[in-house]
Amino acid sequence: MKSPKLLRRTLLASLLAFAASWQTPALADWPDRPIRMVWPFASGGMGASLARILAEGLTQELGQPVYVEAKPGGGGILAFQFTKSATPDGYTIMLGTNSTSTLVPSINKNLPFDPTRDFEHVAMVYVGGNAVVVRADSTIKDFADLRAQAKANPGKLTYGSAGNGTTFHLMPAMFDLINGSKMVHVPYKGGAPAFMGLLGGETSVVFGDLSSLPHVQAGKMRALAVMSPKRLDAAPDIPTTAELGMPELVMESFYGVFAPLGTPRPILEKLNKATAAVLAMPSVQQQLKTLSMQAAPDTSAKYFADKIRSETARWKPVIDKSGITSE
Repeated sequence: MKSPKLLRRTLLASLLAFAASWQTPALADWPDRPIRMVWPFASGGMGASLARILAEGLTQELGQPVYVEAKPGGGGILAFQFTKSATPDGYTIMLGTNSTSTLVPSINKNLPFDPTRDFEHVAMVYVGGNAVVVRADSTIKDFADLRAQAKANPGKLTYGSAGNGTTFHLMPAMFDLINGSKMVHVPYKGGAPAFMGLLGGETSVVFGDLSSLPHVQAGKMRALAVMSPKRLDAAPDIPTTAELGMPELVMESFYGVFAPLGTPRPILEKLNKATAAVLAMPSVQQQLKTLSMQAAPDTSAKYFADKIRSETARWKPVIDKSGITSE
């Protein structure tokens, strides 16, 4: 007769085997229906194009449709809340940005989620630069002219943003802080509407992502500077803010895939592997090049999570000093 200790071990092993046999088929079959990819801003623009490219690639890799669902509002907060509340089964993911995951927590003191603790960080997708642009017919001819006009005319120049608390908001606010000027903030529901507002004459300048470059190349906008550590391969003739006397104004944007907290590890690993495979596709690399984008140098979940933590720590004291709020 088996000892009580041996019986307990046998029973435990049987229970574990039963649990494994009950869970494994569901995970092994994932995905067996369409997957929703949430995009936190309005349709259109570089980020939305990246979401579409990634969704098409994941559809190919995973064998199930991956569709993009835009949920703009609150500088990305609405989409993060929606994703946080979704069932953690791998059928709702989000392509999120650094603005909501690293800047908004320091700007909005009542944020209903913590980007470092309330989500699974699946994969880094893109890291890239930003540019300062005006309309081609603007009286602002270069970066020095922007500094002079903004300082000489407080409250007269306006800047469009992708929403309160986004990089489009923080960068010009930082410019004002460094420059001793005061421009007026005009928030939109995404980067694309902000650029359209600039083209339509609603604002004076936009400090935004590189989806402005096609407009620059088409002669509709003028690029004054890029806010990157070095000049961009996609726009080697545009000087950096450091070259132009404002080295503090450097910010790179990044995008990554989030999932609801508690999403099973095998699903997260499969998503990460599929994302890396998509970004390695020659066709995807060509599409990114057309958008003046490059895949992230490291697509790992660890790199993504570490980047969120380090950038949050980097920008918190800057934001606190600037007095920037979500209002």
